[in-house]
Amino acid sequence: MGRTGIPLILSSTSFPMIQSTEPKSIVLYADDDPEDRELVIEAFDPYTHHVEVITFPEGKSLLEYLRRLPLHVQAPCLVILDINMPLVNGRECLQQLRQLDRFGSVPVVLFTTSSMPHDREFARRHNAGFITKPTGITELERITEEFISHCNDEIKEKIQQKFI
Repeated sequence: MGRTGIPLILSSTSFPMIQSTEPKSIVLYADDDPEDRELVIEAFDPYTHHVEVITFPEGKSLLEYLRRLPLHVQAPCLVILDINMPLVNGRECLQQLRQLDRFGSVPVVLFTTSSMPHDREFARRHNAGFITKPTGITELERITEEFISHCNDEIKEKIQQKFI
């Protein structure tokens, strides 16, 4: 019993040194469209043993999450941003993210319905990938592979072990 008279319950999370599993790679995704957020979560379903997707309704909350992320927690392996969002759009979010010392080199992909050359050029200038959103669910696997291709080699190898 604890000092308050409430039974002490110890879980495996109380002893992180004992955990035998490697932490999952984190992918952050900001998009104001809930259906697009669900689409990306589904796209990563085959990789759930190695990847956790955390979604945000706009860029402002994603940036707040990163700014509050404790130093002992690993940085995300990938950030995916829609371009057209309220509050802080994908372009602004990318620019602000590149200013954060800890996250400035994290791979970022602009994932958008736009196919405008100036949007592609913006992504290139800010060292980000650019992927046009698919028009149908059949392109989902290809898009997921494109997302993963932006991660560093160690993360790519870990993620691609999806069936191990």
